[in-house]
Amino acid sequence: MLNSEVMFTLHIINHKIEITQSIVVQWIIMAVIILLTLVFVNNLKKVPDKKQSVIEMIVEFVNNLVSENMGDKYNNFVPFIGTMGIFLLFLNLSGLIGVDPSTEDINVTAGFAIISFFVINGNAFAKVGVGGYIKELFHPSPIMFPMKLLEKVTLPISLCLRLFCNMLVGSIIIGLLYQLMNYLGHVFAIGVPIPLHFFFDMFDGIIQVYIFMMLTMLYTRMGAEVE
Repeated sequence: MLNSEVMFTLHIINHKIEITQSIVVQWIIMAVIILLTLVFVNNLKKVPDKKQSVIEMIVEFVNNLVSENMGDKYNNFVPFIGTMGIFLLFLNLSGLIGVDPSTEDINVTAGFAIISFFVINGNAFAKVGVGGYIKELFHPSPIMFPMKLLEKVTLPISLCLRLFCNMLVGSIIIGLLYQLMNYLGHVFAIGVPIPLHFFFDMFDGIIQVYIFMMLTMLYTRMGAEVE
């Protein structure tokens, strides 16, 4: 879906703000993540119990992911990459409980892509400065400038559409399957949707989160490398 269904409208100082289903789902998921965080990080111990061990495994996974793909000097990106990954994971897996994933709304994936775009380019300016950033646009030859500039502009579009299209296609296929089952009869529905839900809602959802995280990390690191 290019736009999510409008749930209600806020009227603030002659301005109308439409609150869509994808926004409401994001609010709910943010509340759930905050609640889980408070529960899991409460009363941490030197000798971890099962609850704390789960948290430490997640933190260690993100730490290793950032270290292996960006280098130890980018350890300060662990909170950003980890938070983005967890939020996206919850959004993508919401289809398992019968809620349309917010990542099927192109406005949501565009928001994530724009955030990554500013992080990638902000890090590049911080690492190499304005001069180094401009120098890279003309490397290895001035004739490459239009292509390099186009690459910078199309980066958020690529990140946005990759996530959006993959999630949308899965939803369309599952929707068509249910329409087919309604036509053939409920006897054909026994066990048929389970593997497809597992693949499109769970497996593909997790893969898309991993790809988005990887691309953000790699583009961030490469954007700060000047030859």
